[in-house]
Amino acid sequence: MRTLSSTLANAVSAQTQRPYITLTAEDQINYLEQSFATGSNADALTSCCVANDDSIIRAALTRDNSGLHINSQNFQWQRITDPTNPSQWQSWTIYGGGSGNMAQDSGCCISNNNGTLRAFAQQGTSGNAIFVWTSTNNGVSWSTSPTIVLSPPSSASTKGIASAGNNDVFFIYDVLGGNALGCSFYSGSWSALHSWTLPTMTYVGSSSGIAAAYNATLSLYYVIYSDLYALYECTASSNGATWTALPDIAPSTNQSMIRQDPRLQSFDGLYTLSCIEADSGAYTGSAYQYPRVRQSADLLHWSNGFILHDMPAYYGASYLKTTPPGASRAIYVASTMQKVELGKDFQASDGTQYRDLSTNVLEYHCVDELGKPSTLSLVLDDSSANLVPYVASYGSNYAALGLNTTLVLSEGYRTGQPPITPEAMTVARYRIKQLAFERAPGRNQLTIEAVDLTHLLDLTNRYQITYVNQTLAWMLSEVCARAGFFHVSLPTTSQMSTSVLTFVLHAGRNYRQALDELCRVGWLEYFLDQNEILQFRELSTGVSVAWHYTPEIETLTLGSTDIRTNHVIVTGKPPTGTYIGAITNGEAYDDAHMHTTGIEHVLTASDAKLSTAAVCSSKAAFLLAQEQRDQLSHNITVPLNPALQVLDVIQLSDNSATTQRPGAARGHWHQFHGPHRQSCRALSARPRHLHHDPRPGGLVMR
Repeated sequence: MRTLSSTLANAVSAQTQRPYITLTAEDQINYLEQSFATGSNADALTSCCVANDDSIIRAALTRDNSGLHINSQNFQWQRITDPTNPSQWQSWTIYGGGSGNMAQDSGCCISNNNGTLRAFAQQGTSGNAIFVWTSTNNGVSWSTSPTIVLSPPSSASTKGIASAGNNDVFFIYDVLGGNALGCSFYSGSWSALHSWTLPTMTYVGSSSGIAAAYNATLSLYYVIYSDLYALYECTASSNGATWTALPDIAPSTNQSMIRQDPRLQSFDGLYTLSCIEADSGAYTGSAYQYPRVRQSADLLHWSNGFILHDMPAYYGASYLKTTPPGASRAIYVASTMQKVELGKDFQASDGTQYRDLSTNVLEYHCVDELGKPSTLSLVLDDSSANLVPYVASYGSNYAALGLNTTLVLSEGYRTGQPPITPEAMTVARYRIKQLAFERAPGRNQLTIEAVDLTHLLDLTNRYQITYVNQTLAWMLSEVCARAGFFHVSLPTTSQMSTSVLTFVLHAGRNYRQALDELCRVGWLEYFLDQNEILQFRELSTGVSVAWHYTPEIETLTLGSTDIRTNHVIVTGKPPTGTYIGAITNGEAYDDAHMHTTGIEHVLTASDAKLSTAAVCSSKAAFLLAQEQRDQLSHNITVPLNPALQVLDVIQLSDNSATTQRPGAARGHWHQFHGPHRQSCRALSARPRHLHHDPRPGGLVMR
């Protein structure tokens, strides 16, 4: 439940109530609406970073795609203080000592190391050294000649260079039979080569690419790399001695899709990974090349992300956020060598991005259900077309009221004696999916349908991914991240450490199907809270009561059924190394129900993800508990209570002589806010069976 102030808690139970709400529309979408070409720049390997003065510094290797001069290219840089100025993206300066002698396929990197900028690339002629140039004035000027980091052994070529900005450099380099990863660290001078301890990659195409980030808390480097077709990830200890493979970010698709040149940035509390996806059409018949942008909160679980289809490129793209020198707000910058796209950060003071709709609300109806996105239906007063300027035009003229923009709903009461002080708390955030103007004599309204962010779970997964020997907690976080949820709250109960031996995230299925399947390893329910954190709950009888209802109950209906399961049998993965025909079983019984009815009602379930009898018994207990919950049906109508959330336990006290005592129940909500500012909540003890009472102010708990 949410925590109420003492004044708001008193108002919820007061005999005289004056409900109060606020509603705002916020356009927090990054449209990248400004774009321009960068003149005669040719597509090439590039890298960028943000300097301490928030200028953007880029480095790039020139190319000769004829293949005649691949080792005699230039390494160059540019400094961008005004990203909106196209000319700043076109002017390049060659690094001193980096003219006509650099390997175009080596990869390049530029990083900010606590104010010291470093740019890396590999020598192409007269040796194979990895060169580094430095700048201590935010990229205004650079060292006049390079320093040698090291020379990869056996005259090896590099296939990508990266730096986490921690006085380090990582690279892919040729070894006998394939390719390896290596690194070097700077502490007054550059260390010798630290080669990884993982198996040699048997194939790495030219310019496959690598990216790196450093977690200071764990003293670990996270390294993302490509073999041209898949995106892999591993960790390296801070001294480069210990390397550990992590699950793939994007597995290979049988060489039908190229994935190369990953680049990492960190902003908005997330890590952002951009890489190029390309298909020649040889296998699929579909030819394309564009950047894909993925995000992660922990460098472990990555979203499938979004594409920048209108920025075709083959040799690298960057996606970052910065506040340019002298600018009043931050901007998002997506760039390749040939195109730049810009988007502005959200500011509540920007009238095109923010609108308070509180005084326009005529009526709203919100429904929270398990297994579905929560919904909000709104009717807004549009007298004299006062809302028209704040409604976006599709694909242009972006505004606060537009497709997928955010609605923030706060609920409360007027508090105090007399109740005149408005007090409300945020209870939900929604995304607009439909807007419609209604015009009639004497009526001018805007109706809106919106859903919460869990609608992302109904998106379709494109590529099949197989996971082996991961815990239930890890798998839940993984599926959520794939769908775009990076903030997840999981229980700390024993079932979360259950090992899921094999799980397939199928192509063509939505993420909700996968998430629901994982939740049924035991029994978990989930919902999105007001801060858009995906909350998972294990339904336990030990949860304390969140709210007591006695005098506030307006209507109450009680009922029960005895025709339900009282014996649950769960079968898991057959054991190995035992008798032929052996099975893995777990069972749960409701003896009181058997004695009461005199009937055995059996429910059987099979789940190959369960590998031990103990885990099967645990799931059987969860299934039986759900059967017991479904035995009761309560319907109540009560005043609005902004403290309560889905699955909160409420205590009902009925003073009548009925033998159907209400007791405790878990809440699922309907809310109706009518034209006379009447507002109340409906609580449901039976998930997935919710109905709205059409009377003004009426909500049902079912």
